[in-house]
Amino acid sequence: MSDKKSNANSGKTTPKNTSKKPASGASGKVTKPLRRASAAKSGQTSSNADQKSADSRKAKLFGRLKNNETQGAHTKNLKSKRGFLGKASGASSRGGFEQDKNRFRMIWGIALIILGLLIGRAYYLQVANAQFYQDKGAELITSVRTQASYRGMITDRNNLPLAVSAPLATVSFSPHDYAREYYELKRIVITNPDSPQLVARMQKRLDNMDLTTLAAAANISVNELKKVTAIDASVDVTDEEAVKAALPSGAGSHYLPLLNKVTPEIAQSVSSLDFPGVYEKNFFQRYYPQPHPNSQLLGFMGQSANDSEGGYEGRAGIERQYETELAGDDGKVLVLKDAKQNSLKEIKQIEPEVPGKDVALTIDSRLQYLLYKELEKAGRLQKARWSTGMIVDVQTGEVLALSTWPSFNSNNLNEMTGENQRNRALLDIFEPGSVMKPFTVAAALDSGKYTATSLIDTNPGSIRVRGYTIRDHNNLGMINMATLLQKSSNVASTKIALSLPADAITKMQKQFGFGEKTPLQFPGEGSGLVVTPLEKETARRATVSYGYGLQVTLAQVAQAYSALAAGGVMHPLTLIKDNKPPASKRIMAHEQAMSIVQMMESVTEDGGTAKGAAIDGYRVAGKTGTSRRINPDGGYYTDQYRNVFAGMVPASNPRLVGVMLIEDPRGQIYAGLTVAPVFHNVMSEALRLYNVPLDKPLKTEAP
Repeated sequence: MSDKKSNANSGKTTPKNTSKKPASGASGKVTKPLRRASAAKSGQTSSNADQKSADSRKAKLFGRLKNNETQGAHTKNLKSKRGFLGKASGASSRGGFEQDKNRFRMIWGIALIILGLLIGRAYYLQVANAQFYQDKGAELITSVRTQASYRGMITDRNNLPLAVSAPLATVSFSPHDYAREYYELKRIVITNPDSPQLVARMQKRLDNMDLTTLAAAANISVNELKKVTAIDASVDVTDEEAVKAALPSGAGSHYLPLLNKVTPEIAQSVSSLDFPGVYEKNFFQRYYPQPHPNSQLLGFMGQSANDSEGGYEGRAGIERQYETELAGDDGKVLVLKDAKQNSLKEIKQIEPEVPGKDVALTIDSRLQYLLYKELEKAGRLQKARWSTGMIVDVQTGEVLALSTWPSFNSNNLNEMTGENQRNRALLDIFEPGSVMKPFTVAAALDSGKYTATSLIDTNPGSIRVRGYTIRDHNNLGMINMATLLQKSSNVASTKIALSLPADAITKMQKQFGFGEKTPLQFPGEGSGLVVTPLEKETARRATVSYGYGLQVTLAQVAQAYSALAAGGVMHPLTLIKDNKPPASKRIMAHEQAMSIVQMMESVTEDGGTAKGAAIDGYRVAGKTGTSRRINPDGGYYTDQYRNVFAGMVPASNPRLVGVMLIEDPRGQIYAGLTVAPVFHNVMSEALRLYNVPLDKPLKTEAP
């Protein structure tokens, strides 16, 4: 029982004793104490059990090794049926030459694939797409800056500047950038005590950031600079969030103008300090030395919608018409920039700038000024809506003066309105009135039915046409062509028109350039309207003969009168001095044209409608036109007029043609009293400036 309990307590099964040795005390007599015997027996039993356990473990170990050798030998003779990465059933994960060889191939295959991918990527980056990444890298440290080209000048015929581009600069200060630089330098000084050379350099830069120096150079209060920068000496410069909170913010924190639109020399006094947060912007400012007389002619500059950098372009007048020639081509410069996107230096010129070309006008700035002042004087005196005028060189068709009142200062566009920016002489169309009668006479002479001495019966001073009554101011009776022009007879003009073919008058008007734009091709220029009446439209045939029922521009009137003054030769108008003008053409016989000019001399003599246009020492030919203004609601105003005078001097050999207009005068209503004196004042000075010889004896006053 003792043995069984001991075995049970040991928790192990003791193998049976196979020894043949007889037990002690075979005779049944106990020769030793019971306890001792039991202990001995128990120890013997335990020793046997340990021995058997060790033997069992050895047997298992040798059996496992034998199985491995058998399995390994077996697998050498079998073709592998598993996948490349599969495990052999019943085989060790570490054993076998075949398995090691497969792993070796797999690893090298993966390595070759990765190497191929790396080579392909390197080729893509450095060869196939190298330029793209070079450009991307360059964008981080460089930028392309536009280098504005110099805009060409606009000059008058004597090369005096009418529009110039002045180089200007604006210098600004960024309190935010200044404070950020200041705190950064302080941080470097504090955090690098072991680098005395670095600290010394940073401290020197801090010393150069004295706001007193900047204030003195920019002529600004140092207290204002200290206020906007708001440097806080107590800020922990090693704390990024604390520094960020201390930086100036809000309006004016990034832009404070120090010098605005000054010359580059003045700007250099500040920008040369190399002060942190100070920036300079250079540009060209368009400047007009004689703004009011030239504003509608030259036009003005406006911001370009197509320029990302906010450049300017011509928006009206000559500035717009010759934008391509004046502007030139901007250049491009590659600049090196720092982390704050500030330009450090120019690296190279990518595209050279091409300066704009100068444009020389036919305008004489002296006459331009005289014309404008006289138009202004008459306009204010007559309390008119506006006034405009032109002076043309008869021999060349060159426009010597072209101006409109009221005007604006083209150097200050705040003065510009929709009304005062219009070039009235070229843009506005109107019914010209009696200034068209010389061309009615021209149609009569051209028809062969009339001569300069032909008589026309105007009795009783009026005529009925299709229910309308056409009147003269007085009953002129039997008159010739010269009297028709001198007294401005509507009745005589009507009788001529009705005696000619229906298209005779309008055909002559078109021949002199009415109904189409002049060769000036000015932006927005009007073309007017000349409608040829039908045979049965007798009322229209009558009205067009004395300047109603058609629309013209003042430039067309000036061109037509220049053709008469040139003996029937049309010299197309031109505003550009260097351009080759269009070819001239004869539109009327010289004798007929000069006879009409001679007839128009009577207009400025005693008994004529424009005696105020006469100039002492010169024969003056011309014609007045007083027409009613059209009422938008229909018909004509009964108390609003338009006064026009067109004339030429000297009449014996015309050199200059002047055409002036006053819209809705309130002082006087007749052209001979309002606009004829303007012609006299302007043309008297023009003849003197151009040294035109006298062609008539000077008046002598009685003693």
